Amino acid sequence: MRVSTPQEKYVNDLFGIQDRDLEMAREEMNRRDLDFMSISAAEGRILQFLIRGFKIRRVVEVGTLFGYSALCMAKALPSDGHIWTLEKNPENHAIANSIFQKSSVKEKITSLCGDAVDLLASLEKDGPFDLVFIDANKGGYVEYLNWAEANTRSGGLIVGDNTFLFGALWGETRDRDIGPNQIKVMNEFNTRLSDPAKYNSILIPTTEGMTVAQKLL
Repeated sequence: MRVSTPQEKYVNDLFGIQDRDLEMAREEMNRRDLDFMSISAAEGRILQFLIRGFKIRRVVEVGTLFGYSALCMAKALPSDGHIWTLEKNPENHAIANSIFQKSSVKEKITSLCGDAVDLLASLEKDGPFDLVFIDANKGGYVEYLNWAEANTRSGGLIVGDNTFLFGALWGETRDRDIGPNQIKVMNEFNTRLSDPAKYNSILIPTTEGMTVAQKLL
């Protein structure tokens, strides 16, 4: 179960999202002791802030888990908005899809199961997209970024979660099995998105780090 610091609790109490659909997803994660793999309520609010503030309509999410972040984003989208969310694990996909179908925003969500690279290629015909949110296997972030750069509109957003790599970027491991390739990939991901010639960007110092980049070209 996710253990909040006093700072996180204060922020979540003020800016967290109280919503029955989101509670369904959180309950499933808690039941399986996977809550630590999801964004927090406050991070969900950041995604909603970005969607509303940048007038986002079309979203691709890489990494569904049980659908908490997809639901957060879907609830902030306008009535004609849509999110395509991708999950490799069939069991996670089935659980998320069941939650989506019970939710009040089911018509805004398309849940796809399979390898992210293959699924992303199949979505190119539906682009360009307004926002790509990446929260999946950390060794794949550069490959997902390559796709996002080519399929996000000018002025759109590319957002990556866990971009501190659980402290591994500065030598901490926090009991995570992080290898040198994942460190190399995440450093490249953040470095590329920090380029002011291509992006208006920031790495928000949430607990796990969230890189937000607006595409300029």
